Amino acid sequence: MGNSHSSSGTLSIVIDPPQTPNASYISGQTLSGSVYARSTNNIHAVRVEAYITGKERTRVRYTETETYRDVNGNNQTRQHVRYRNAERSIYRVNVNLGQVEDVQAGAQFRFPFQIQLPPDLPSSMYMARNGGYSKIDYKFKAHVGGRHKVEQLFNVISTPLSMQPVPNLIPPIIKDVHVCCCFNMGTITMGAHIANTRIGRGETAIIDFACKNESRQHITSVAVDVQQEVHWSAGHHREYSTTVISKRLFNRNERWNEMNKEEVKAMKQSSKNNTASHRDRRQQTLQTIHRLVNDGENRVLLNVPASALQTYHGALIQVSHGMNIRINLDGMCADDPTITLPIYLGTPTSFGAQITSPPSSIPVAIAIAAPSAPPLPSKAESYLAVPSAPPAEWAACVTSAPVVVGQSVGVLGGTATDFEGDGGTNQASVFLPVAEVVPSLGNLINEIKFAISPSDSVRKRLNDKKWTQVFYAMTPMDYSSVIKAVAIEFDQPDIAALVAPSVKGGNFSHEYVISAIRVVSDWLRTPTIMKILPFCKDLHANAGRIKAELTDWERVCTERHFEQALAIHGQESMA
Repeated sequence: MGNSHSSSGTLSIVIDPPQTPNASYISGQTLSGSVYARSTNNIHAVRVEAYITGKERTRVRYTETETYRDVNGNNQTRQHVRYRNAERSIYRVNVNLGQVEDVQAGAQFRFPFQIQLPPDLPSSMYMARNGGYSKIDYKFKAHVGGRHKVEQLFNVISTPLSMQPVPNLIPPIIKDVHVCCCFNMGTITMGAHIANTRIGRGETAIIDFACKNESRQHITSVAVDVQQEVHWSAGHHREYSTTVISKRLFNRNERWNEMNKEEVKAMKQSSKNNTASHRDRRQQTLQTIHRLVNDGENRVLLNVPASALQTYHGALIQVSHGMNIRINLDGMCADDPTITLPIYLGTPTSFGAQITSPPSSIPVAIAIAAPSAPPLPSKAESYLAVPSAPPAEWAACVTSAPVVVGQSVGVLGGTATDFEGDGGTNQASVFLPVAEVVPSLGNLINEIKFAISPSDSVRKRLNDKKWTQVFYAMTPMDYSSVIKAVAIEFDQPDIAALVAPSVKGGNFSHEYVISAIRVVSDWLRTPTIMKILPFCKDLHANAGRIKAELTDWERVCTERHFEQALAIHGQESMA
């Protein structure tokens, strides 16, 4: 791969190496390089065309049972191993690199290119299991008149995570401790805080934990781990892989010590009678756990391996990550209390500094020759891919005018296709015009469900005047349906905030806020309120109705945000 030779000429692709720590192009960066062409005959013209493809590709191994009659007429069965394959286009762009007339035998040409990648491409990935696999790959392909084809793989990593953290403060919860499913041994109160649930691959997660053991069961250890699940499909066949990719133990302290039989018995009696002392003790325990979690008394730094996959939800491949905090109890039949919460793994925030725009033009020379003392690059230019020197066999080539392609030229998304065996589909070479989508709520929701980037799809419709009425006419239930259509939960608060200003022509009200927090997961209710509360026009009159939907803990967590939003709307009313 990377070179192609034939009797009528030669093609070669050289992609400039990106200046990132893992030698991958960052989604949104500019892919640059050159296609080299050589003719061995005198021909009228050389026309070089290229295209980039990004695809989800899957394979699932399965068995089929065949029933047949043997030579004695008896029914027998035998199994056959089959493979089902599927693929879906997630990105494609066609590029006309140029044409040279009256080409002489032995002539060499260089066709440089700069192609800006879309900002929301998923990372390249590969996972194999049980004879099958799931992968996302990107290829640069070139050809001359449909012949002498050549292709080159290149790696992509997703856009760096936002610098704005998404913390998760888990309120103190009380877990009953049971042995053999039925014997109550007391309770354990536990709480945790994750500094940021959006974690860069190769970076460190900060987890604070506290618990109080009010049971007779001995705590042997408390562990936190990150679990990665990959599910993929091909036709009606499915495969999955589950792996613990990182794990750490918390430090033991005196609050983990178990109670004796008499202490547990007295506590249960106090709870049964619901005495004031029991209520005070329970409240004090909750406050202690909350304080210890906030103070970071028992903190673990959990390293997420750089080899972890990106959290992703595609048509054929779904990658999810969860963090589990498990209290391991002594005994074979004890139920281990566990806190489980979703996390999002992506490209580290630090990579964001490496996304810059390419120079507006590329110097064009008649022949390639490196200057003896090249000028030092500016700081911005140092983040770009370094232009590769031509291979030795192409040193005498003539350089054509560079081709620069913006991201708007590419096509994102496509329909999944599946096929049997090792064959492939020819649909990649079939181009159909994209029909205009009729503006409607149903079409908007379908676009969000199957979009490579839901936020990009919504933003596109918000900027299209034909879709203005769709957003204007949204009811609270319609609004919540749009939020729920987003497959990756982490993106739901952002979509809620993106759509809110356009609902009812900017007259976003408390009914929409309530509808939104009713459909998102419990751990996303507070982040959602924080993002959409500033858009609520009737907040002064109806803040109480929103607060009535919240738990005591959520009211505490959002108190400051209500105050800020009310202050903003107060200033607007005076203006």
